[in-house]
Amino acid sequence: MKFRSAALCVAGAAILSTLAGAGQANATRPSSLVLSPSAVAAGGTVTADIYCLRPSGAGELATTLVADGLAAPIPLRVVGDGGTGGIGVALRGDGPVGTVPGRYTASYDCWGWIVRAEFIVTN
Repeated sequence: MKFRSAALCVAGAAILSTLAGAGQANATRPSSLVLSPSAVAAGGTVTADIYCLRPSGAGELATTLVADGLAAPIPLRVVGDGGTGGIGVALRGDGPVGTVPGRYTASYDCWGWIVRAEFIVTN
């Protein structure tokens, strides 16, 4: 009976470590969104650099970055495309920020993986 209990404990620990490992792999996924500069004067221009890891069979990505704090959606263009099967796609775009000072967060959907970046609009 003790052997059976020990075996169940080992099996349970193996399952938990596998699940924890899968969570860590997803947490370190290399998709990213970078806005530069991170602080920009009202009405100034910000550049969005986005990298999305492409899963197999993925469709098209959004062609604009929309966020509160931007004067208008930023049009995005593909600046690097490694093909299909888990290779990434790099996007870039420039656009003006709004005129209301504050801290804002932009989000972009990389095929279900949401990447975010904060930016500040100053006076």
